[in-house]
Amino acid sequence: MIDFAGMPSADFLKALKRGTDCMWPLEAAVWLLERTGVWLEDPRLRRYVAGGVRDEDEVWAGFDVPRLHAAIEAAELGEHGEELIVLCFALSLYGDFPISLRYDCWGLPKEVVQLMGKALLIANGYAERD
Repeated sequence: MIDFAGMPSADFLKALKRGTDCMWPLEAAVWLLERTGVWLEDPRLRRYVAGGVRDEDEVWAGFDVPRLHAAIEAAELGEHGEELIVLCFALSLYGDFPISLRYDCWGLPKEVVQLMGKALLIANGYAERD
């Protein structure tokens, strides 16, 4: 089993990118977390990541969305606020994690909403990844 907790953030990000398998919604979720920058450094998130090693000895990672959902509901990842909303939005792109844009995202800073909008474009194959 891979220890994602001790993995440097740059390597963790590479593993998450490899774990998207070129699926736009998954790429968009990882892109958003990379741009907002908080969760990739947070050790609490890494407890809910699964992964493996490909034939080329490349580590890949992906979020265990059902376990993350339960952790969020149990407040194990903090209280409802901007950072948690961004994570929930990313998880909604990543897997079966419904959110209410009206209620969950109300009051977010314009810059965060713009990033979320671009993530939606990426998830649908319309935006360039920068």
